Amino acid sequence: MKKKKELYIQAGAAAGTAAVLVLVGLAQQRCIGQNYFEIIVDNKVVGATGQKTDEKEMLNTCRRELNELTDGYVCLDADIEIRKARTFGTRLLTKTEAEQCVLEELKHKVVTEGTSAYTVNIGEFTASFPTLEDVGEFLSTVKQPYDAEGKFSVVYEADSDHSAETFEAKLAEASGNAGAAGNGETESSASPLLAGAVRGDADRMAYACAHPGEKNYETGLVDLGFAETVTVYADYVNQSELTTPAAAAEAVTKEEETNKIYEVQAGDCLSTIAEDNHTTVAQIMALNGFADTNAYICIGDEIVISVPEPDLSVWETQGVVYEEDYTADPTIVGNDSWYTTKQVTLQEGTTGHREVNMFVTYKDGVETGRSMAHQTILAQSEPAVIEQGTQIPPTYVKPLSGGRFTSGFGKRWGRMHKGVDWACPTGTTVYASSDGVVEYADWSNGYGYNVIIDHPDGRKTRYCHLSKTLVTAGTSVSQGDPIAQSGSTGHSTGPHVHFEIFIGGTQVDPLQYIN
Repeated sequence: MKKKKELYIQAGAAAGTAAVLVLVGLAQQRCIGQNYFEIIVDNKVVGATGQKTDEKEMLNTCRRELNELTDGYVCLDADIEIRKARTFGTRLLTKTEAEQCVLEELKHKVVTEGTSAYTVNIGEFTASFPTLEDVGEFLSTVKQPYDAEGKFSVVYEADSDHSAETFEAKLAEASGNAGAAGNGETESSASPLLAGAVRGDADRMAYACAHPGEKNYETGLVDLGFAETVTVYADYVNQSELTTPAAAAEAVTKEEETNKIYEVQAGDCLSTIAEDNHTTVAQIMALNGFADTNAYICIGDEIVISVPEPDLSVWETQGVVYEEDYTADPTIVGNDSWYTTKQVTLQEGTTGHREVNMFVTYKDGVETGRSMAHQTILAQSEPAVIEQGTQIPPTYVKPLSGGRFTSGFGKRWGRMHKGVDWACPTGTTVYASSDGVVEYADWSNGYGYNVIIDHPDGRKTRYCHLSKTLVTAGTSVSQGDPIAQSGSTGHSTGPHVHFEIFIGGTQVDPLQYIN
C-alpha cells in the first residue's frame, strides 16, 4: 500500500512539473516540444516563430520599412529562408517581433554610398549598368553578329514572379514593336514591352497551306532569340560595380569550359567525340579516369566532356530555298490477320522533285534543327502502297522467377550454345514465355525432359533439363502459365533452366526478344 502511495505521489509531481512547464512556455512563448519555424537571413538564424510565414511577404514588408527609414534601397539578393525546427526551450516570436529581427539584420545590407542601376543576371553571370539604355546597348552588341541589318530589337517583358522592377529581356522583330527602333535601340522607359511580334513556324505553315499556289517564301534571318534567360532588375550598387556595355558583351560571349554529359553513339571513339565537341582526347580521359586512348566505350554509355560555351548564347533561324528529290509517304493498307511486324509492298512508289523553303535553326552557329516552311512540287511523287498487319505481336517473358544467369547465347567450350541458362533449385516453377500450343512435352537426348511451345507468330520456345512436365502435347497455354519444374535431366552440370527461341526454325538469342 505504501509503495502504491509513493507511485501516486511521483506521478502527481511529474504532472505538476509538466503543467508548470506548459504555463511557463505559454507565458514566455517558448518551445515545449512542438514544431516551430526558424527564420534564416543569408544562412544566419535570426529568430523563431510558431506561425508559418511566407518568405517573400516578410522580405517585402521589411524592405518597405527600410525604404521609409533610409530613403535608400535594400539589396535585392538578401535570402530569407523559413524552415521547420524543433528544439526544446527555444523562445518563439510573434509575427511582428520576427519581422523586427529580420529588419535589424537587413539594416546591415542597406547601401548608403552607392548609385541606382540596372543589373542583368544570366545564370551565374551578373553585370550592373547605370541606365536601361546601357542594358539595351549591351544586349544589342551581343546579338549584332547575327543581325547586321538590325531586324530585331531588345524588349522587356514583365516578370510576374518578382517585383514590378524585374523584367526578362528578349528579342523581337523591330517592325512589330512600337517605340523599338530597327537600329537595335531599346525603349528607354522602364515599363515593359511585350515580346512576341515574331510569327511562329506554325503560323507560317498554316498560311502556306492556305495559299498553296503562292511562292510565299521567307529567306534570310526570320527569327532570333537569346538561348538563356536574361533577367533585368532595378538595383542599388557601389559605383565601382558598374560596367560598360562593351566590357560586359566581351565577358558574356567569351567561351568558358563547361562540363556536360555525352551519350556515346554508334561509330563513336574518343577522337571523334573530341573533334565533334571542340575538346581534346586528353581532357576526356582526365574527366572520366580513362587510362589510355583505347578506353572501351559502348553505345549508350554516358561520359563527361568539357565543351567551350559562352554565358549568353544566341539562336537564329534562317530561311533557305533549294531543290531536292523526295518520296511521298506510303499508303498503308491494313491486314487484320497479320501482325504489325509483317508488311508487303503491293505497289512501288516513284521519286518526285520539289522546291522547298526550309527554316534552319542554329545556336552559336551550329545547326540544331530544321523544318519545312513551304514547298512547291515540280514533279509529283507517287506513294508506294504497302499492306501491313494490324495485330500487336505477342511478347515473350523470362520463363522463371529469380534464378541466376549463368550462360548466354553463343560459342561455349568450342561449340555453339543455342540458348540461355538460369541456375535455380530443382523444382522451381517454369512458366510459358508467351501464349501458344504445346507441341512436345517429353524426354529428348541431351535436353532431358523438355517442353516445346508453338506460338501464333510462328516462333517456338523450348524449356529444357526439367525434373517434371506439367502439360501435354496439344495443351493451349497463356503467357505465365506453369508448364514444368526445373531440374538437371539430360546433359546437365547442375539444376538449371535452358531456354531457347526459334524464328524460322533457327535458334536466336532469347535475350533479344524477352521483356
